[in-house]
Amino acid sequence: MSQGIVWSAITRNDIILVEAGEDDGTEKVIGLAQKMMKQKPTPGWEFKRTKGLRGIKFHVYDHADDRLDGSGNSSRILWIFACIADSSLEEDQQKSFLEKLVYLTEPLRNDDYLWREGDLLACQATFGPLLQQRMEQVGYQGKLAMVNQNLNTTKEIMARNINMLLERGETLEELDEKATELSAMSKQFKKRADQVKRFEMWQNAKHGLMIGTAVTAGVAVITVPPLIALL
Repeated sequence: MSQGIVWSAITRNDIILVEAGEDDGTEKVIGLAQKMMKQKPTPGWEFKRTKGLRGIKFHVYDHADDRLDGSGNSSRILWIFACIADSSLEEDQQKSFLEKLVYLTEPLRNDDYLWREGDLLACQATFGPLLQQRMEQVGYQGKLAMVNQNLNTTKEIMARNINMLLERGETLEELDEKATELSAMSKQFKKRADQVKRFEMWQNAKHGLMIGTAVTAGVAVITVPPLIALL
């Protein structure tokens, strides 16, 4: 029976703070979730698919958190919003679901200690029931209730993500190679190089293109399958 969103999670870097959903008994949901969470982060949408299921995730780079930890390393947070849906749900509906989660959790991510410092499933008790409720709403509210006219809000986040990555020099592998080639040119081409990188990163963000397969050291591989911590 079609049900729309079958699994969803919100993570802070490599820590799953809250998740909801279930597997179908074949471990397809678990397998797809693990593959999706291993993808290298980009400024925009990312996709993984298996038969009858589509996984989507979206990253929000925490601009406010740029302090140093005890080791002198940046403690900047990368928030990850992810969900898996069956074929009854359209892609735009799935994106809209994640977009709403981004803005629903913004006050919590900014100020709540459990969200910013908590360990595995630290927010499960407080936010898990609401996440499950939101997932169930997708199944009966229908397309008109879920999809925004334009996903302008997530486009704004993508733009901020790209600007921050360019400022910090943390570009994707392919863009880094191009930047290295361009760096041999004179300084008068510096502005043009940034424009090229910005355009390509924006294209990747809009279309969910992935560059590279390894997860960076700053974002560790998530190996906890859905709901396993609750068993």
